[in-house]
Amino acid sequence: MILYTETDKGEDNMYRMIVVDDEAAITDWLYQAISEEFNGILEVYRAYCGEECLELMAKGGFHIVMTDISMPSFSGLNLLSVLTEYYPKTKKMILSAYDNFNYAREAIDLGVTAYVLKGEGDDALFAALRKAVDELGEEQERFHNLEKIKSQSGQGEDVQRHRILRHYLKGAQISGSLNEQICPRWIDFELPMELAVIMLEVHDALQRRFQMMALEDSLAEYLKPHYNYEMVEMGISEVLLLAQPDMQENNEKIPAQVRPSLYAAYENAQIRFYGVTRQYLNVIYSREAVSCTEMPKKYEEFRALLRGCSQFDCSIILREDSAQMNMRTERGSVKREIAMVIQYIEDNMDKDLSLIMLADVVYLNPSYLSHIFKLQMGMTISEYIKDVRIARCKKMLTDPRYHIHEVAKAVGYDNASYFTRFFKKVTGMTPQTYRQQLKVGKY
Repeated sequence: MILYTETDKGEDNMYRMIVVDDEAAITDWLYQAISEEFNGILEVYRAYCGEECLELMAKGGFHIVMTDISMPSFSGLNLLSVLTEYYPKTKKMILSAYDNFNYAREAIDLGVTAYVLKGEGDDALFAALRKAVDELGEEQERFHNLEKIKSQSGQGEDVQRHRILRHYLKGAQISGSLNEQICPRWIDFELPMELAVIMLEVHDALQRRFQMMALEDSLAEYLKPHYNYEMVEMGISEVLLLAQPDMQENNEKIPAQVRPSLYAAYENAQIRFYGVTRQYLNVIYSREAVSCTEMPKKYEEFRALLRGCSQFDCSIILREDSAQMNMRTERGSVKREIAMVIQYIEDNMDKDLSLIMLADVVYLNPSYLSHIFKLQMGMTISEYIKDVRIARCKKMLTDPRYHIHEVAKAVGYDNASYFTRFFKKVTGMTPQTYRQQLKVGKY
C-alpha cells in the first residue's frame, strides 16, 4: 500500500470502509453520501450481501464495516459475529430500520461501535462515522505509545534461534535439520512455507529497535489468528518473514472467505507500521510456498529484487513475479498496465472505479498499481478519476439534450443531488449554473 506524507495524501492514506445492504439502492446511496462527506478520509466500498463483504475483507485491509441487520441467507448479525472473531480490530457499525432492543443488545455483545437507525438521517450517520474515525486515530496513537514503552523495556527476540536461521539463509552448513536445531520454533521446517523479505526505511540507528518492535506487533496483529510465523532480522534494514497456515486452527468452522490472504496481512501491517513510525516498508513475497532447501536461494533473489524496486518515496508490496516485471520494464516508459487502467476508466465512468477493482482489471495488487500510476502520471488514481469525471461532465453539459440526472449517471452518480454537491465542490458552481453560464457565452 502506498503511504504518502501528511502534505501529500493520496487514496491509500485514507481509511477503508465497506457498506453492506441487500437493497442495492440503499447501498449505492450510502456509498455516494459517505464518499462525498468523507472525501479524503474514507475510501468506500460496496457489498450487497455478507458473503461479498467477506470476500472484500480477504483482499485487503479494511477499517470499518457498516451493515444492515436483516439480509437473506447471511444476516448482518452473522456477519458481525464473523468479523468479531476473525477481524477484531475492524470497527463494526449497524445501520438498520429496526429499533429493536434485542438486536441492540446482541450488537453490543459483538462490540459494535454504533447502532444507527435509517430514519435518523444523514447527520446521525455522519456523526457515528466521525466517532469511528476518531477512535481509529486514538487507537493508532495508543499503539504508538505502547511500542515506545516496549522498546524501552528491552524486550527482544530469541537471539540464538535467529542466529541459526540467519547463518542457514546466508549459506552456512548446519548439523542436523532446522527442526532439530531451532527451539522453540513456530513453524515446521519440513513443510513448505511462505517467504517474504521486508525492507525498512532506517534513518536513525537509535530508533531501529523501536521500528522492529512496531513491525513485530503490526505483523502479529494480522498474522497470529491464522498463521504461524518466524520473523528474522537479516541486516540493519532487512527482515525475513516465514509463515505457514496454523494447522491447529479448526478449518471446518471457518467460512471459506474468512481466511485473509497474506497480501492483506502485509498491507494491514504496513498501514499500522507507518501510523506508528512514520517510516515506510517495502515487501516482496513469494508467489507460492517454498521448501526449506529453497529458502537461501529465494532470499538472495528477493534481496536483489527489493533493492532494485525500493525507493522509499512510498511503501510498496510486490509479489516476486511483479517485482521481476518491474525490474525488466524501462523506468521512463508508460506502462502497458497504466494505459489499460486509463482506458478502463474512460470506458467505465459509470461503474465501480475503486483501487481494488482497477487492480483486478490488470491483474496487479493494488499497492503496486497505485505506485506505478503515481510515478508515471504524477497524480494518484483518485485524482485522475476526479479530473476525468469533471471533464466528462463539462462536455456533456454543453449538450442540452442531456438532463442533469443523465450526466450524473454517466459519471457514476445514481443520486443527482450528490452529483451536484460533487460538481460544485470541484468547480465552485452547480451543474445548472455552469450550463446557464455556457448559454450566455462565459465559458
